[in-house]
Amino acid sequence: MAKLVVTPQYLQTLAATQTQAAATAASAGAASTNLKNEVWVSHGVISGASNTSFANAEAARRAAANSMNTTSSKLAAKLRTASSAYQGVDEQAGESLDKQIIER
Repeated sequence: MAKLVVTPQYLQTLAATQTQAAATAASAGAASTNLKNEVWVSHGVISGASNTSFANAEAARRAAANSMNTTSSKLAAKLRTASSAYQGVDEQAGESLDKQIIER
C-alpha cells in the first residue's frame, strides 16, 4: 500500500498554480471580446450569419472562462485552507506527542 505524504508547502504550490489558472482563464475569456463588432465593421451585412455565430461562440467562451476562473479560485482557496488545517493539526499532534515523552 502506498504511503500518503502531505506537506503544507506542496498544497500552497498547488494553490498558487490554481490561482494562476484562474487568471489565465479570465484573460482567455476576454481575448475574443468584440469580435462580432469587428467583423460587422470589416465585412458588413454579408457576414450576418457569421456574426451571429461569433456572438454565440463569444458568449460560450466567456461563460466557460468564467466557470473555469470560479472553479480554479475555489480550488485554490480550499487548498490553502487544507494547508493551514494540516499544519495546525500537525503542530497540535506534535505538541501532544512531546507531552507524552518522558525524559530520563
